Amino acid sequence: MLDRSKSYVPQRSIYDERYAHDRYDHRSAVRVLTAEKEALDDAVGRALKANPDAETITIFDFGYGTGRVTNEFIEHFVSQFGASRKDLLVAAYDVSSSGLRKAHAALRAKGFSDLGEFRWHAEGTASYVAGSVSREISGVSVTIDFVHACEDESPEKMTQLALRINNEQGFLVTTSWYSGLGHVPGAELRREYFRQLGGLTHANGEIVLSLSSTGDLVNEQREWAERLASGAVDDFPIEASGDVVYSTELDQRNFYHVFGAELGDHMASITGPGQYWWIEGIRYPDEEFTSKDEEQANYLRVRTANERKRGRAWEAADYREFHTVAAFRSAMNPMKR
Repeated sequence: MLDRSKSYVPQRSIYDERYAHDRYDHRSAVRVLTAEKEALDDAVGRALKANPDAETITIFDFGYGTGRVTNEFIEHFVSQFGASRKDLLVAAYDVSSSGLRKAHAALRAKGFSDLGEFRWHAEGTASYVAGSVSREISGVSVTIDFVHACEDESPEKMTQLALRINNEQGFLVTTSWYSGLGHVPGAELRREYFRQLGGLTHANGEIVLSLSSTGDLVNEQREWAERLASGAVDDFPIEASGDVVYSTELDQRNFYHVFGAELGDHMASITGPGQYWWIEGIRYPDEEFTSKDEEQANYLRVRTANERKRGRAWEAADYREFHTVAAFRSAMNPMKR
């Protein structure tokens, strides 16, 4: 259990407790948003076009949790991309062993088998591969490596471990969904995580980072901006605009950073020659969805807004329009999609 006598609590402790309950995974009637599914499917499609000789589609998922988005993709990978005859390897990276264990159990229930013994070190202070599962479907091999991370380690350690998993090769796709990047304290450390995620991705690969935007947690942003100005931030790492503390469904006080126009600076800094970056909306700031119809109505508004903004640089007001946005890096020009 959390030590509630302290203000700032490590994310591992917070998410171990959240994933141990069902409420976090069932906040919405729609587990995976249409815009999230499309973003991942499109990124894999671009990766296939840009890397036709690759034998395996490799995905590094930062902040995998229980595999909310990625596991659904895994389920339809063969039906959607099986004609390419590519295998799939996913590195599932998360600080919560509770979340990873849930995902492991869910995949086992879908017919995946363990590759050797799983070993969990819930209180360990170094990141490690806990184990792997695999399944062959219509001649295509699908493998998931579960990486239990330690948030006290440097982002460079993440990259070293990720590349070892992938035989020292860059991943064709790097993802993060409603991202753990928001839980990284401090602008400099977040910048380094962006840099490392960019570096572990193949030059002809794809990056999709779905992040909370400044249209989310609006009241908390106002409160913590005022507290920062007065110096009343307790021991939370509140340093800049966008840093907030919110209450989870278990009444935990949790640090988070919502992204605004600085997201463009992060993406520009990890985009090199022959690469492109852009931003798209993922979700408008409605309440949690109680039906698929509500999610579809939100999605249609998001799609219309993205078409309006396509091809131009985003400003601060664009980020305030959305609850969630996605930052993309690609070897393919988005204007030729």
